[in-house]
Amino acid sequence: MESITNVLTNPTFWSNVPSFILLLVVLAVLAKVFKVKIKTNHITVGGEDATAYYERAVVRNQVNQAKLFCMALENKVLAMVDEPKNDGYFAKYVLECVFDKICEWIMYNHMENTEEYIESKQWEIQSLVYSFNPPEVFKTPEFQARMNKWVAEIIGRMVSIRKLYSKKNQKEN
Repeated sequence: MESITNVLTNPTFWSNVPSFILLLVVLAVLAKVFKVKIKTNHITVGGEDATAYYERAVVRNQVNQAKLFCMALENKVLAMVDEPKNDGYFAKYVLECVFDKICEWIMYNHMENTEEYIESKQWEIQSLVYSFNPPEVFKTPEFQARMNKWVAEIIGRMVSIRKLYSKKNQKEN
């Protein structure tokens, strides 16, 4: 304990800390400006390529599109019910859970527009929605058909965003 006290009260220690922090900041800026890659066991700075840029742009746009889609569904869902459960917060919560599930699909980065894939995701969303024990109006075959249409639509949008950015990436390379 005494050695820690000696180190912390030593004036040269406190003059070296800002210098060390400044050195780290300068190295990080140089790595970004000159496209130098600094890689340690825990941190990687710099060395970004065009593929990483496009991948981030795809994920960002897919998440934004999913959020907008789920927000637009809120009014459609609430219009189906005479008296919304908990003033509509129940529907908002369920749609937030649906948004989280769509973000999970985006993270796994393997969306495809095949019939089998869409059917499996439709089943996944139905299971999620029905796990919350929604009102009876949401358990009808008509609402299930609407849910299936919405899931197919959002997957189509996600796949089209990926195709758009893959075309842009190919044009620039």
